Amino acid sequence: MSTAVAQRYARALAEAAGPAADFRRIAEDLESLAATYRGSAELRDVFESPAVSVQQKAKILEAILNRLGVIDLTRRFARVLLAHYRMGLLEEIRAAFQRIVNDRLGIVQMKVVSAAPLSEDAQAALEARFAELTRKKVDAEYQVDPSLLGGIMAQIKSTIYDGTVRGYLNRLREQLRA
Repeated sequence: MSTAVAQRYARALAEAAGPAADFRRIAEDLESLAATYRGSAELRDVFESPAVSVQQKAKILEAILNRLGVIDLTRRFARVLLAHYRMGLLEEIRAAFQRIVNDRLGIVQMKVVSAAPLSEDAQAALEARFAELTRKKVDAEYQVDPSLLGGIMAQIKSTIYDGTVRGYLNRLREQLRA
């Protein structure tokens, strides 16, 4: 339920921004606001507490928005979230908005897991290959998992490309069984 609500708010923000908006800036503003919210248990307690008036919460929110230097659209959107008691969904809204931004800008996010850190040349070659495959710009996140024997595993949305030694051995075992 909360994911659907977060997606509706993210879509509404994208629509309010319009086609010529600076989506990257809005996404950065949302990330800054979400990081501030995520980073302070006291702040979350204040926004979730019914004992704190909406006016007091609004003053706190304004101080945060001023400190972060967000653009007017993000400022108005944060006020809407506060007025509708949706500040707790900020992280989910940020993630949903980022997916919308990536889709509009032709960017695909890829998660890469390898047994050892990849060199910059290997990362660039991998990103170029997946950009060719997806016909989109690739935004890659790299992680190291020493439990892998070798190779890499890449994930784009729900599709997993398993180029690990373990994956190869599993496929070979299945072929031998068939």
